Amino acid sequence: MHKSVKESLCVGIDIGDYSVKAIEMSNGPAGRQIRWAGMAPTLKELFGGRVPPRQARISVSGPSVLIRRVTLPMMTHLELEGAIRFEAESHIPFPINDCILDFQILNPVPEKRAMNVLLVAAKRDFIQGRIKLLTEAGIPPELIDVDIFCLINAFEMLSESSGKNLYGLLDIGHETSAFAIVQNNLPYFVREISAGSHEVTKALMLMKNIQEAEADRLKKAAAPEMSEDLKTATQKGFDHLVDEIKHSIDYFENEAGEELKSIWISGGGALSAGAVDCLAAALGKQVLIWNDGKKLDVAETADKKLFTERSAEFNVALGMVLRGTSG
Repeated sequence: MHKSVKESLCVGIDIGDYSVKAIEMSNGPAGRQIRWAGMAPTLKELFGGRVPPRQARISVSGPSVLIRRVTLPMMTHLELEGAIRFEAESHIPFPINDCILDFQILNPVPEKRAMNVLLVAAKRDFIQGRIKLLTEAGIPPELIDVDIFCLINAFEMLSESSGKNLYGLLDIGHETSAFAIVQNNLPYFVREISAGSHEVTKALMLMKNIQEAEADRLKKAAAPEMSEDLKTATQKGFDHLVDEIKHSIDYFENEAGEELKSIWISGGGALSAGAVDCLAAALGKQVLIWNDGKKLDVAETADKKLFTERSAEFNVALGMVLRGTSG
């Protein structure tokens, strides 16, 4: 007799600077399905009136998380596990004893008897704070990931363009943005940038001489008569972000000897007025909004309108719940 394959449920929670996004996905014989998707200013409001999940996956980002691609002497995974704290010390600006470390061996460099390793360090008190936030809400964390890795995972699993050998991913958050260059399905370059859609709000404040709350309201409303002002605010607000991305692309292209041609954007900032045209013109690259979450089956129990219209904001949470699934 064949054993029946049970359906599994997974919840991913993306705790951003501006809002908290969550997705509940089922995975079983009938395939994957979004059972619920929600967005709210706080975790408490997100699950207000709803039974919280038994456990959830969360991701982290920001100044307390550092990602470095480093070259280390050739060694086995087990050997690196034992040596990682020593090897990381010269690459991490935080005290090593205050950090939680992880790593992924990317590829060997035989001619140098070395290997490229993706090193991740997160401040211990920051991670503990996230765990406390969830446990106080009655949601024990199942695992903790990093925003940009969730994004890469979702793109690789969902996008028809993921077969390309080289592409960029940019997730524009409220205060920070995450940028990755993926080559041959591996993250060649990953960094976080202290700039996001809040800069667009501030630019609009200065342009119109209004308070932040009013600028934020106008940005969200995106009324047709405000179109040109909003596009100008996006252009001005993205100045620092563009400069940082340019430096990152230059570094990659000089080191890898290959041209990056396409960048896929997501996050709340990707929905800023004229974001695609602004970034494409400033970077001289093809820029596209990535919202492949629309291709997923969404149950009647979920808010289809919210998930469809704002799917670009759910990509980090999607990457969490897709991990470990197939098909």
